[in-house]
Amino acid sequence: MIVEKRTYWIRPGSMGEFLRLYESEGLPLQGPALGNLLGYFMAEVGELNRVIQLWGYASFEDRQTRKAALAGRPEWKRFLGKAGPLVERQHSELLTPAPFSPIK
Repeated sequence: MIVEKRTYWIRPGSMGEFLRLYESEGLPLQGPALGNLLGYFMAEVGELNRVIQLWGYASFEDRQTRKAALAGRPEWKRFLGKAGPLVERQHSELLTPAPFSPIK
């Protein structure tokens, strides 16, 4: 298994709008396509205006296949057109679990 940690920095003052849009339009598309949402978080201290998504995949190839299928959907492109202006930047990391990790 691999875990993708995606961090999005949201334009200050836009967090509520971003979360509403993602919950109503983004997650219904992304959830079934990517398949294993491990967690969705908001930063409360430190560097603020961030959301963090954790997605689990069986392998790197599984991730590539799922993301390519989602990227080709017109409704996903429409969502990105709405959500994109609310995001200042993003960062993605691929993580592998340690042998003793409860998530494997």
